[in-house]
Amino acid sequence: MVQQNLHCHTTFDDGASTPEEMVCAAMEHGLSSLGISAHAPMDGEDWCTPKEKEAAFKAEMQRLKVKYAGKIALYTGLEYDAAAEKNFDGYEYIIGSGHVLDGFYVDSTRERAIALIEHFGGAEKAADVFFANYASMAQIPEVDIVGHFDLLTKYNEQGALYDTQSAWYRDAAFAAMETLNAAGKIFEMNTGAISRGYRTTPYPSPELLRHLHDIGGRIVISSDSHSASSICCAFEQCEQIARSCGFDELWYFNGSGFEPEKLS
Repeated sequence: MVQQNLHCHTTFDDGASTPEEMVCAAMEHGLSSLGISAHAPMDGEDWCTPKEKEAAFKAEMQRLKVKYAGKIALYTGLEYDAAAEKNFDGYEYIIGSGHVLDGFYVDSTRERAIALIEHFGGAEKAADVFFANYASMAQIPEVDIVGHFDLLTKYNEQGALYDTQSAWYRDAAFAAMETLNAAGKIFEMNTGAISRGYRTTPYPSPELLRHLHDIGGRIVISSDSHSASSICCAFEQCEQIARSCGFDELWYFNGSGFEPEKLS
């Protein structure tokens, strides 16, 4: 059973539940630790944590750490976007993601995802830019976890926007994955699109997970939950998929680093 979730959002950014509601839901589901990850501030983006609220978010996390000490371990995280400023002060771990490319959105709506493809002149070029953007985070030592690595496929189950079986897609994805893995980054299995009804399987795809296993990669399981009701969405499914791709352990944050635990 998965004991930790390091990727969830609250009313401090685009989530529907307060940090305390998320903490209570995590305890109800039997988690031993929870990390709440704020979207890094970006000018003009209302789904991100406003700069003026960062201090309040960190203070609330500290209050909850004290209140729930001995019941659940809590960690203050940041979901950094490659388009955001690098300001990691006061955060205990960093998730690296890429929601915006050249001012266009990767995943906010299907229409915007199509607009991004059109902006880059086709799906092949868009995928190249997307994965190169992720690979660039190998150069940021503060980034611990690679968030939803194949986010660009969010809408593929409703009609494919990207041919994930093509050589160009695999080459771009595998190259970025290998670069990030060589830099010691941990990849998350992310169920956020499942809870919101866009996908029936987590990120990354099983094919990418198998490649990650084959190159010696490491994984965590996260829900990317924006509501307390989905705090542990599809975690059992993730465990089953992880095993089928060859993984026999998950990595857990302990406040100062990551350590492995066997998949139960």
